[in-house]
Amino acid sequence: MTGTKPVFSFSDSSLDNLNSLRRICFTGVRGVGKSRVLKEINKEKLNFIFTSGSDILQDMMGEAYSQFEFLPEYKKYAYRLKIRDSLHKMQEVNGKDLLVDSHLTVYNLKSGEIDVIFTHEDYGFYTDIILLDSYPERILDHRQRDTNKKRIIDLDVIRKELDFERRKASEISEEYGILLHVIQMGEDAAEKMLDILHRCKV
Repeated sequence: MTGTKPVFSFSDSSLDNLNSLRRICFTGVRGVGKSRVLKEINKEKLNFIFTSGSDILQDMMGEAYSQFEFLPEYKKYAYRLKIRDSLHKMQEVNGKDLLVDSHLTVYNLKSGEIDVIFTHEDYGFYTDIILLDSYPERILDHRQRDTNKKRIIDLDVIRKELDFERRKASEISEEYGILLHVIQMGEDAAEKMLDILHRCKV
């Protein structure tokens, strides 16, 4: 896929400051429980910018957001580049570490395939990936109870989603030098994530 690379005009000192900050992608398959963990994390007074890729996209698209998954792939990619541009500017303005509730891979409802949704810009942008992992039956139960969202409830597909997410997270970490942290979803998931946020340095 191709996209237009954003043009930045940051000063050298601004770039040095940005390079010293962390940019963390908090990922996991749909229904794994990221929102629950973030709800606990948000109770803590952390010097982070917390944001969501989906929220930024929804602000960009407005009412058309509900049809995003059915757009042509080149249009999806262009929106993802705009999101990354927004994240960069957000961090430049605030001068803080960045934690983004996002996805590394998603099941494509249109094609039936699992897509890697990192853009070519994201590989050089993120310093860390925190992968929230779980087991298929738990995710299936969560998806079945959450009737507000259209999600796959085929257990075999969920297994494939989990396997693909784990494999791609490992491959991307190794190839691009992005630190990978894996947390198992459970009662202590938020505590483990806080430990990562407090301890890990770029």
